[in-house]
Amino acid sequence: MWWRVPAILVSAAGYCAAFPPWSLPGVAWVALVPLLLALHGLRPGRAAAAGFLWGTATLSGIGYWVPGALAYYWEQPYWFGFSFALGVAFVFMGTYFAAFGAAYARLATCRRGATLALATAATYVACELARAHLLTGHPWLLLGYALVPQPLLVQAADLGGVYLLSFAVALVNAGLAAALVEPAGRRGALAAAATALAALAAYGAVRLRTPLPIAPAVPVMVVQGNVDLGFQWREDFYGQGLDRYLQLTLDGAARSHPQLVVWPESAVTFFLDEEPLYLAAIADVLARTGADLVVGGPRRTGAPSRFYNAAFHLTPDGTLGDHYDKVRLLPFAEYFPLRTIELLRRRFERVRHFTAAETPTMLRTRFGDVATVICFEAIFPEGVRAQTAAGAQLLVNLSNDGWFGRTAGSDQHLTMVALRAVEARLWVVRATTTGVSAIVDPFGRIVARAPLFTATTLDAQVVPMAVTTVYERVGDAFAWGCVVVALAALLTPRRRGHAG
Repeated sequence: MWWRVPAILVSAAGYCAAFPPWSLPGVAWVALVPLLLALHGLRPGRAAAAGFLWGTATLSGIGYWVPGALAYYWEQPYWFGFSFALGVAFVFMGTYFAAFGAAYARLATCRRGATLALATAATYVACELARAHLLTGHPWLLLGYALVPQPLLVQAADLGGVYLLSFAVALVNAGLAAALVEPAGRRGALAAAATALAALAAYGAVRLRTPLPIAPAVPVMVVQGNVDLGFQWREDFYGQGLDRYLQLTLDGAARSHPQLVVWPESAVTFFLDEEPLYLAAIADVLARTGADLVVGGPRRTGAPSRFYNAAFHLTPDGTLGDHYDKVRLLPFAEYFPLRTIELLRRRFERVRHFTAAETPTMLRTRFGDVATVICFEAIFPEGVRAQTAAGAQLLVNLSNDGWFGRTAGSDQHLTMVALRAVEARLWVVRATTTGVSAIVDPFGRIVARAPLFTATTLDAQVVPMAVTTVYERVGDAFAWGCVVVALAALLTPRRRGHAG
């Protein structure tokens, strides 16, 4: 028994190593093996405890930056940030993988070989799906995202999204583990693992050779102002930072002559539709560059006022066009769930209380319809799917990642955003206040990126396109199929003597 806890922690460390800042995607193919070996032979109760330990350790390792970020955001002691982050790890990872541990303990008593490997992978995906949807949802760095740095292996995301990739990686891990503990089923388990890896590579090779439209190309410029003012929406920041964005836009446009300029979330710290002088200054720059602008800022409506985290489209003559209001708000950052508790609200609420939009709206531009997601909305593929299914031809992600500081948080965020390009076969333009801003091609390859905490611009040629993918049509049907398979495997056990 002594070796099980170290094996669980080694597995958690391997999972973390697959992602930024370590970025060793190859480790993902074996990271779950120590966990599965540790679970093998345990009763469901102890297996649940082991899964809880693994899940908590994994999310804590990936989110090592969370305690400092939360303490900074709420201006509280570091111990508070650590305690809050640990609670998040308990709820959003530990509990789900406690269920996985208990489920695997049952599966391992009645299945073997390829059957055990397939059922294990399906159960793993079912737990990821629950993690992404239950409560507020927390799909940060699901297993499949580990493959993003390997374009050959991520192209199947246009069939089943990140969950299909997670299934393949989990199947390889489960096949290796089953081969180690079940000599009689070794051949079938290894065959299942090899088939999963070969299928990803073969599909990726075909997809990467598939030509995509190359015209009409639109010169795009992303402006990263390195102005970290807007994330707390303080009144004394009202209007600040605009001069830097205007100057960076003029300087960059003189070199690259963009037709579309993108500023990040919180780039304007005022109500754009209520400030004619600020709007006139922006219009003057757009008139001199001849470019459209997509920009993030707050929007206010009604009496009493409602506030939205919004994106705006401005035409080259400075006309304010469509706007997009953020649909999925970040708990404790854009709204405070415990506002009715006055002491907590006054102590921890640092933002204007935003209202969530009911449905996403696209920005209609001369280049086609633009899908917009703001900040962490980009880690939820269903929001992007809703807009691409409605005809969006380009995806813009506006974000303010300043609260990550100089950690891997922003790179982790970018990793997930990049997969949205593959799922929808769209170019993705990502503008952030302090980095990492980037431009991603429809194969998930980052063609341009900006360093952290640097005022700069990015340039690229993007092609608005409408490519209907299987994932756009059926969404997470594959993941829900895994739920069905997992339940069937758990509820209809077979005797171990049967072939697997």
